[in-house]
Amino acid sequence: MLEHEKITLRKALRQQRAQLTREQVTAAAAAVARQILACDAFCKAKSVMGFLAFGKELGVDAVLAAALAMGKTVAVPYIVSDTSFVAVRLKNLQDFDLDRYGIRTVRPPLELIEPGELDLVLVPGVAFGRDGSRMGMGAGYYDRFLPRAKQAVTMGVAYDCLLQASLPTDEYDVKMQYIVSESGIITLAPL
Repeated sequence: MLEHEKITLRKALRQQRAQLTREQVTAAAAAVARQILACDAFCKAKSVMGFLAFGKELGVDAVLAAALAMGKTVAVPYIVSDTSFVAVRLKNLQDFDLDRYGIRTVRPPLELIEPGELDLVLVPGVAFGRDGSRMGMGAGYYDRFLPRAKQAVTMGVAYDCLLQASLPTDEYDVKMQYIVSESGIITLAPL
């Protein structure tokens, strides 16, 4: 039952996200970047893993650019299979290829970054629950990766309009320590 409930809810939430205008997406990304750049978890992090947004995902390019300018180690996912990715160093926001899903990805040669070396991981999702629950795209990439980034702070990147009270989860779903949206940061597991 849970899997059917997740599939139905994911589809509805993805449709809701798809209806956002480019202006709403851009404004949300700017507001979220301001929240992240001002927070302790980002300021203290020597290494930050973000993601290269796709479609109407809430992007964090401004955060990645700021982290690079500050001399932080910056990583993004590099997909290696249908269910897993590795963290690779991002050197700039210009030189990209497109991966199997049409998402911007770092061009080889790749420099791997061990999950255990990450201080902060910004996590995308279709939606997040105010209890730290997360609904991704359904392949489980982050649920496999995050347990290996044990000392990293996890921060879900959410649109206000897609925040839920909670989302259906199973034992494999990794909960977030923080959720950031346009209107602020929700602290679920303080440092």
